[in-house]
Amino acid sequence: MLSSGMLVAPSNCAIAPADHGKAVSRVAVRLVVAASCQCIATAAFSQSSALDSLSIAQLGAQNEQDVFLAVTLNGQDTGALARFYVRNGKLWAKQADLRSIGIDVDAHTFSSEVIPLDSIAQLTYRYSAARQSIAIEVPPALRTPYRYGQAPTTAVGEATSSRGLALNYDAYYQYAHRSQLSIWNELRYFDSNGVLENSGTLYTGSYRGEDSYVRFDTSWTHSDPVRLRTLRLGDTISSALDWTRPVRMAGIQFSRNYDLRPDLITFPLPQLGGTATVPSTVDLYINNMRRFSTEVPDGPFIFNDAPGITGAGNATIVTRDALGRSVSTTLPIYIDRRMLAAGLSSYSVEAGFIRRRYALESFDYDSHPAASGTIRYGLSNALTVEGHAEATVGVYNLGAGALVGLGANGVLNGALSLSAGTGTGARVALGYQLLQQRFSLDLQTIRNLSNYRDLGTTDGYPMAKKMDRATVSFSLDEHHSVAASYIGYTLPGYQPSHVGSVGYTANLGKRVSTNLSAYRDFGGREDTGLFLSVSISLDGGTYLGAYGGRQNGDTSFNLTASRSPDYEGGWGWGLQAGKTASARWGQAQTTYRGRYGEVTALAQQVDGHGSAALNASGAVTLMDGSLTASRRLYDGFALVSTGGIADIPVLHENRVIGVTDASGHYLIPDLNSYQRNRISIDGLDLPSNFKLARSNAEVVPQARSGVLAEFLVTEYRAASLILRDAQGKAIPVGADVYHEESGARTVVGYDGVAFVEQLAATNHLRIRYENNTCQVQFTFKNTDASELPTIGPLICDASG
Repeated sequence: MLSSGMLVAPSNCAIAPADHGKAVSRVAVRLVVAASCQCIATAAFSQSSALDSLSIAQLGAQNEQDVFLAVTLNGQDTGALARFYVRNGKLWAKQADLRSIGIDVDAHTFSSEVIPLDSIAQLTYRYSAARQSIAIEVPPALRTPYRYGQAPTTAVGEATSSRGLALNYDAYYQYAHRSQLSIWNELRYFDSNGVLENSGTLYTGSYRGEDSYVRFDTSWTHSDPVRLRTLRLGDTISSALDWTRPVRMAGIQFSRNYDLRPDLITFPLPQLGGTATVPSTVDLYINNMRRFSTEVPDGPFIFNDAPGITGAGNATIVTRDALGRSVSTTLPIYIDRRMLAAGLSSYSVEAGFIRRRYALESFDYDSHPAASGTIRYGLSNALTVEGHAEATVGVYNLGAGALVGLGANGVLNGALSLSAGTGTGARVALGYQLLQQRFSLDLQTIRNLSNYRDLGTTDGYPMAKKMDRATVSFSLDEHHSVAASYIGYTLPGYQPSHVGSVGYTANLGKRVSTNLSAYRDFGGREDTGLFLSVSISLDGGTYLGAYGGRQNGDTSFNLTASRSPDYEGGWGWGLQAGKTASARWGQAQTTYRGRYGEVTALAQQVDGHGSAALNASGAVTLMDGSLTASRRLYDGFALVSTGGIADIPVLHENRVIGVTDASGHYLIPDLNSYQRNRISIDGLDLPSNFKLARSNAEVVPQARSGVLAEFLVTEYRAASLILRDAQGKAIPVGADVYHEESGARTVVGYDGVAFVEQLAATNHLRIRYENNTCQVQFTFKNTDASELPTIGPLICDASG
């Protein structure tokens, strides 16, 4: 170890001798050596050159100093100028600065933000005082990986909602031996605080024999995409797991909602990555299909995007450097979207009153309060635990379960629930699922022991004592597959059912698909069936289908030809004919899809009895002081406004979808909530006297809400003015022109012509030139001319 008071030069550094007739001070010698050598330091300075070690030590002994050094990492210039600190003969740096240059310090635990470099194991560095640079060497484990696919598609915290009302409707009129009309409707009020909505159906001439209205759901919902929380007041559906049953209730629901962040991947992902020794091109193949390709710097890299498969598969990473040399690595992967990644959790809590006779009665609720709660947590990428609890008068239910990943061998799941109160019992659930490229297996069984009860039983819904499901499928090749399944269940008071089925599917090219299937109930009923179907897809969206089968001695068939209307709008049609048991039937329909909704007319005949029906669906929205009709609204939507200018083309994701109406509005009905949606307008056809402030926008609507997208189209009120003095001569070039209405100034050009913008209906100009001052007054009316107007000659009145 070198002493801090010694002056020793390394063998590869030349020091000018001190016996040339001139005295050389120790400081001068230090400077000479520092300028001519690069010296190496390690964590303990055991491999340091004495001179640079002493220069750092002396600086630290004299004063604590800050130095800014150019940084290279593993021989590659980072382009960074980082701040370092000289303290006690050592170099220190902030953890944040080390992260910024690509060093992963998160694997260590440090007590302060500023740390000495020699405290990081396996890190070495070479400090050059002359060049004011530092060369750091770290193993791949200490490099911050280059991550591909981190950019979110969701604008977190940017989701907005304008204020408005929206009414969805679906009216169905049928005439057979008597007329019947039902109108489903959904009314929404939305603003930045949430969505208040009510849905129901109005029946006239119905089977009830009287006109009536049945309310379905009424609720208010508020979501916070930053905290991933949703609060719902009113009618809701309780949370449930694969081994529990949901119920409808009215009250309050508070939950974690991952749907608010569509870009988040909640299920475990395999660590797909590697290390590039030099900047390279990396390709990722999933099941021999290329999914990603990107340029990566030297060092470790990780793919963060989902592989795009469910179940088992193979991932191949091909790294190719600038000389074309490639390295290929293949590893098995398994994706199960039911599981939660390590550290992620989800929950939902509900409390209120259970809904009864839904869709039959508007206000039928149990008089006793009820509550339920569900929680899921990813203990690790291979273990997700679950819990569920329910309670009401006479029923108390508590259960726990887990999903266990077995690597590439599938996922095992199990759960145990206990109930107490008026009925005491237990439910045991166990299952296993394996999904591979050419083989899949799904096994599930549930057993209810003793008098097991849950909230659903209080509402009169029977619970099966036994439920078994087994499915196995094989892919013979890319066009042919076979599958077999078994479903067994036993309901109280009913005969047990044990149904087995087999099926064969063949895809004949890209247009023809066939399926042959058979089933048999091995219970007391002994039902059997054999079915064959063929479907053909033709150009233009035309579909042909044929279906035939025999079930319990009865023959049935169905022939179909149809074409759905295009998304942009237009006509569609459908023809069907068939036989079911002893009844023969046929029907024809036509559909028109337009900007304001969809209308379908249908005629049907069953065993000689004819009927006709008419169905219309769409929406009406009140926003921006205007009623706008559109197709039915589902999730988010946007109202485009061009400030009253009609016939402006509107584009969604660079696709023209319509033009603005007479009030300058167009409603886009199908946007993705909590995601950026690109919309724009095409202003190329605008008259020359109009200008467009912007033509593109990204809108992020909240769920089931609308956003006002304003594209300000303003009238460009400008003209060329021919100015003359009292003698009729052109106002000289360079004369100052002041427009009183706008406060703008301009100058006179050749031939007494001045170009003035922001004109009003009545305008006043003050003109100064040489020693003269005069005024001009004139009126302006814009036109739709293809060229801006020229006005004049105008006489500048000096008397004013």
